[in-house]
Amino acid sequence: MRLSRIVAGALGLLAVLLYVALTLPLESQAVAAGEQYRQARDQRRDARARVAELERRAAARSRAAAILAAARAAPGGGVREVRRGVVEIVTRSRVSGVRLGVRPGRPPASATVALSAEGPFADVVRLTGDLARPGSGLVLDRVRLVSRPPRVALDVDASGLGAAP
Repeated sequence: MRLSRIVAGALGLLAVLLYVALTLPLESQAVAAGEQYRQARDQRRDARARVAELERRAAARSRAAAILAAARAAPGGGVREVRRGVVEIVTRSRVSGVRLGVRPGRPPASATVALSAEGPFADVVRLTGDLARPGSGLVLDRVRLVSRPPRVALDVDASGLGAAP
C-alpha cells in the first residue's frame, strides 16, 4: 500500500513537472503566435486599403488623361465636351433655375464655366459635389451659396480641363 502511494505521488509530481516544463511554455508560445497573426492580419488589411486607394487614384488619372486627350483631339471639342459633361451632371440633379455659360478658356483650361442654379440645400450641395468629383473634368474656381428661404442659390465659376482650341 505504501509503495502504491509513493508511485502515485511520484506520478503526480511527474505530471506537475511535465505541465510546468512543457505546457506553460507552449501556451505562452501560442499566445505570442496569436499576437503575431493578429499583427500580420492588420498589416495585410492596411496594405489592401492602401493598394485600393492607389488603384482609385490611378483610375482617376487615366480618366482625366482620356478626357484631356479627347479635348485636345477635336477643334472646339474641349468646350463641347465640358458643356456636355456639365449638362449631364445638372440633368441628374434636382435643381431648378439653371443658367449655364460655357466659353473657351485660357490654357491650360479648354473652357470657362459659369453655372447658377437653386434648389433645396441637400440637392445644391450634391450638385456641387458632383461638379467637383474627380473625373468631371472641372476645377472649381469659385463656389457661392446664398440662402433664399426655403431654397439655396448656387453660383459656380469653374475651368474645364484640356487644351484651348
